[in-house]
Amino acid sequence: MGYYEQSVPPVRDSRLKIGDSYAGHACDLVNCGRGGCLLQKGRGFWQAGSCQMALSLMMATTVENSAIVMHAPGGCGAILHSLSAQSAKGKGQRGKTPAPVPWLSTNLTEADVIGGGERKLRETIEYADRTFRPEIIFVVVTCAPSIIGDDAEEVVRQTRPKVSADVVSLHCPGFRSRVVASAYDTFYHGVLRGLALQPKPWLDFRPLNPADPNSELAEKKYRFQKSRTVNIWNATSIGLADEKEVGRLLSALGLTVRFFAEYASRDELRLVTEAALNVSMCNVHDDYMLKYLEEKFGLPFCIAGMPIGFRHTRKWLVQIAEHFGLGKEASALADYEEKLAKEAIQPFVEQVKGKNVLLCGGVVRVGLEATALSELGLNVLGIRAYHYDEGAEPVFEDVADCLSDTPVAVSNQLFEMTHQIKTLKPDLVISHNGTQGYIAKLGVPSVQLFNADGTFFAYNGIYQILRRIVFEFKNTSYRERLSRHIRLPYKQAYFEGDTFQYLKN
Repeated sequence: MGYYEQSVPPVRDSRLKIGDSYAGHACDLVNCGRGGCLLQKGRGFWQAGSCQMALSLMMATTVENSAIVMHAPGGCGAILHSLSAQSAKGKGQRGKTPAPVPWLSTNLTEADVIGGGERKLRETIEYADRTFRPEIIFVVVTCAPSIIGDDAEEVVRQTRPKVSADVVSLHCPGFRSRVVASAYDTFYHGVLRGLALQPKPWLDFRPLNPADPNSELAEKKYRFQKSRTVNIWNATSIGLADEKEVGRLLSALGLTVRFFAEYASRDELRLVTEAALNVSMCNVHDDYMLKYLEEKFGLPFCIAGMPIGFRHTRKWLVQIAEHFGLGKEASALADYEEKLAKEAIQPFVEQVKGKNVLLCGGVVRVGLEATALSELGLNVLGIRAYHYDEGAEPVFEDVADCLSDTPVAVSNQLFEMTHQIKTLKPDLVISHNGTQGYIAKLGVPSVQLFNADGTFFAYNGIYQILRRIVFEFKNTSYRERLSRHIRLPYKQAYFEGDTFQYLKN
């Protein structure tokens, strides 16, 4: 049985060569990942980790006209208070109804853990359908029901004929994997098994009378439009500004661009197969879904990293364009855009040249951002990726070529990040959202690696991130005062040892 036929998706630990504990250099990391030795590495101490449920929910809350049923103790749904507001904002920005996502919980108690919660789950799904009338109900199966053996998938199967909504199950037991990126596979696995990903001709296309003299012309027009349509697979970290920037470039080549799966509706998801090419915006985000669409519907895909920096943006743009025979046009477009962007960023480049920077966050973003900033004259002191798998191999092959002596770590532990900042003493830290408070306590300037309200991709993204860096260097009083009055939760003796002293084989 293949992955896609299983009721519960595989975690990345079993599907890919993967790791989350490493310290060395980029070239060694690539070889370690290929040879499998990365699988043997771990830690003697963990400070914190992330739950994949949060990322699966982050994606599910963006889907239009949906409701969420948490099959979990009550506390697991607490994160939805913030996620719902975030998704409503994103919907409003995209011209959709900015309504919060209705969500319910089976609220498993101690008695339910002993006796099972399947009845509660069935009743909650039916109540959600009856009360909110959503198009899609996401059933999120968390750690507790997975441990006690609730057959949530069978409950979903029995309930589907009784409700009007499509019921999509998302299995998110965080204990199965230390790699939070498994959440992406969980979401896509639920979508491909629970939703129809093909159009319904009587709804999506106006039927033409074969006797109509315009029918042949309409058919040719439809086929041409499909042959020039590109599906871009986004992520929560890729905001509307980034979508507009990459859409602008591809539209300039005469291509029609659509974005999936976040902020899409059920009807829009049905049209996912009405395209000539699927394009991933992140090597580790979408491969599970894109491989399924190729296997099931013969739809080709392109995974070319993220369009960050001049060189990576050109490569990304040309690789997509070549699929349509537009490689020369894409190169000419890149020449024109680069000329304008280089003139615009010149004042900023002079102010940041030679500054020492540490990058921390998602494996693809930090690798691409590191080489892009290095080419602009910044000195990359180190790279910290939250995890590493073979999807990131092309990115870190390039990092190894450009920054061969740069230290690279695979770590999502805050205590190791704090140690690196204290010992490396960077002028600037570019880090994942949610870590800026910790960095400010150290008195070090920091810029977010991504922000859904800003631009980070392509030519506008180059301008914007340099602008943010310059602004951060000019506004230092808050961090300086904070660092003088905040006491770190680490003893001084900790900083005298090796940063990665807790790594082990």
